[in-house]
Amino acid sequence: MVQVPQYCPALNIHTTALYAILRRIQLGMDDEKLLPDVLDAPVPLISQPLNTRKEMMSSSSGSIATTRSIPAQSQIYKVYKRRWYMLSVLAVLNLSNAIGWITFAPVADLTASYYNTTFANVNWLSLEYMVASIPVGFFSAWILDSFGLRIGLMMGAWLNVVGLAVRYISTIHQLKGQIRFIVLLIGQGIAAMAQPFLLFAPTKLAALWFPESQRAIANTLGSASNPLGILAAFLLSKIIVKEESDLPTMLWIYIIPGGVAAVMMTLGFCRSIPPTPPSASAAESSESFVQGLKKIIRNRAYLLLVLVFGSGLGLFNTISSLVEQVLCSKGYDDSFASLVGALMIGGGIIGAIIAGAYVDKTKKFEPTAKLCFTSAVLGLIAFCSLACYRGLDVYVAVTAGVFGTFGFGAYPVIMELGVETTFPVSEATTTGFLFMAGQVQGILGILLSQFLGRDLSTAQLGYSKCLASVTPQDLTIPLLVFAGYAAFNACIFLLFFRTDYRRLKAEERHAADSILNFSSHSHGTPVTSQGDTTS
Repeated sequence: MVQVPQYCPALNIHTTALYAILRRIQLGMDDEKLLPDVLDAPVPLISQPLNTRKEMMSSSSGSIATTRSIPAQSQIYKVYKRRWYMLSVLAVLNLSNAIGWITFAPVADLTASYYNTTFANVNWLSLEYMVASIPVGFFSAWILDSFGLRIGLMMGAWLNVVGLAVRYISTIHQLKGQIRFIVLLIGQGIAAMAQPFLLFAPTKLAALWFPESQRAIANTLGSASNPLGILAAFLLSKIIVKEESDLPTMLWIYIIPGGVAAVMMTLGFCRSIPPTPPSASAAESSESFVQGLKKIIRNRAYLLLVLVFGSGLGLFNTISSLVEQVLCSKGYDDSFASLVGALMIGGGIIGAIIAGAYVDKTKKFEPTAKLCFTSAVLGLIAFCSLACYRGLDVYVAVTAGVFGTFGFGAYPVIMELGVETTFPVSEATTTGFLFMAGQVQGILGILLSQFLGRDLSTAQLGYSKCLASVTPQDLTIPLLVFAGYAAFNACIFLLFFRTDYRRLKAEERHAADSILNFSSHSHGTPVTSQGDTTS
C-alpha cells in the first residue's frame, strides 16, 4: 500500500483529485461521475499487470509472431522517419492497382470495339476486381494478421505487376479472336487478387507505425491513393486512347507505376512493425484472426457499419464503372464523362484529406462520418436524377463532384471508426470486411444495371454519343434505384448507429495506469513519447 502525497508541485495539482480522476478513467467510468470522486479520500494503489506486446521478427524466410511482456510503467513510445517511406510505398501500390481496375471504364466503347465484344463483357473487367476481393479478401486478411504487413504487401505488389503485364500480352498480334479478350480477363483477374492485400493495409500501417495524432491522416493518405489512381485512369485513358489502335500503348504505360511500386516494396519495406511501438494500442496484442471473426459478428454497431459503408462503397464503384455508359446514352461525349469521373475522384481526394486531418485533431469519428455520408447521398441522389436528362452538363458535373467529395471524405473516417468500434480486433480484419461488403454490393449494382437497363429508343439513338459498334443501354431505372437505396442507408446510419471509441478509451486507461504505477513505485519510469528517430 502506498500513501499518495497531497500535492504535486511538478503538476501544480492536488494528487488526491488527480488520483481519483485517473482511477475512474482506468475503470472506464463516465465523465459525469468524475467530480464526486475528487472529494473522496485516497485509496490504496493496486499494482497493475504487465502489458503484452506482439512483435514480428523478420527473417529471410518470412515473419514470425512472438509476444513479450513489458511493464506498463516503463514503456517508451517512438516514431520512426521510415514510416513515411513505407506509407509512400503503400500509396504507389494502391495508385497503380486502382489504375488497373478502372483502366477501361473511360474508354469502354473503344475497348468493346477493339476486342470485338460487348459492353456487358467490358463491365466484367471492373467486376473482376469486386468478385476477386471476396474469396481473396479472407486470405489476405489472414496473411496480414498472421505474417505481417511486409509479407502481405509483397504478395500484393507482385500480383499487381504480373497482372498488368499479362493484360499487355493480350494485345500482341499472334493472338486471334476471343483468345485476346480471355487473356485480358486473366491478366485483370491476377491484378484484382492484389487489391485486398493493398486496400486492407492502410489502417494497419497507420496503427502500427504512426502515433495517435497522425493515424487518421496516415490512413487517409494510404487510402486516398486509390481514388487518385482512379482519377489518373479517367484522365490518362482518354488522353492516350484516341482510337482503338492506342489501347496497347495505354496498357504498357500502366505497367510502369506497378513495376516501380514492386521494386520499392521489395528493396525498402523491411519490417512489419517498428522496433518500439508509437502508442499504447500499438503495443498491445491484437486478437487472432479467428477470435476477431467471432467478435465482429457479434458486434451490432460494426455489422450496421458494414451494411452502410458497403452500400456507399458499392454505389461509388458502380457509378465509377458505368459513368461513361450512363452519360454517352444521354448525348454526353466521352470527354465530359472523363471530366465527371475526374470531379468525383478529385473532390474525393480533397474531402478525404480534410476529413482525415479534422478527425485526427478532434477524434469526432462518428459525427464526421455521418455528416460526410449523408452529404454524399444527397449528391448521389441529385446526380442520378439529373443524369437521366440531356443538356444539364454543369449540374451533372457539380453533383458528381459533391458525391465524390463527401463520399471519399467518409472513406478513411469510417475505416478508422470501424477500428474504434471493434478494438482490439486486428485492423486488417476490420477493414477487410468493410471493404468486402462494398465489393459485394458493387457487383450487385453492376449486375442490376444490366438487368434493369433498357435498349435505347429510336429517338435516343439519334442523340446518343456511344460508338455505333456497341449496343448502349438506357440506365435511367437503375440510377433511380441506386438513389433510393442510398437514401435508405443514410437514414439507417443517422438513426441507429451508435458506438464507443474502444481504442481511444483503452489508450486513456493505459495512460492512467502508467501515471498511477509511477506514483506507486518510487523508482518507476513514466511512459514517455519520443519524436522521430533517424531510422
